[in-house]
Amino acid sequence: MGKQRKVWSTDVKEAIVLSVLRGDLGVAEAARQHRVNESLIHTWKTQFLEAGRARLAGDRQDQGVTTLERENDRLKRILAEKELELDISRKVRRL
Repeated sequence: MGKQRKVWSTDVKEAIVLSVLRGDLGVAEAARQHRVNESLIHTWKTQFLEAGRARLAGDRQDQGVTTLERENDRLKRILAEKELELDISRKVRRL
């Protein structure tokens, strides 16, 4: 069996990237300390900076989430109404 990949929490990734960006640690030193490949730190750093750049440009990723939440709420209401209709029809049949 192959070696399992380590899953890094967002907080840990952020701390590593910020320490590199602040200049507290170099990429090589951060990689050694956290036992992670240097290329992965470079990838996290690029993703971090691109997300910040997109946000400053006005991209609102959370709008998509809000739309999905509204759709989810609508579907839950429809489901609740259908469950209520079924419950009422079952009670009527028992009479």
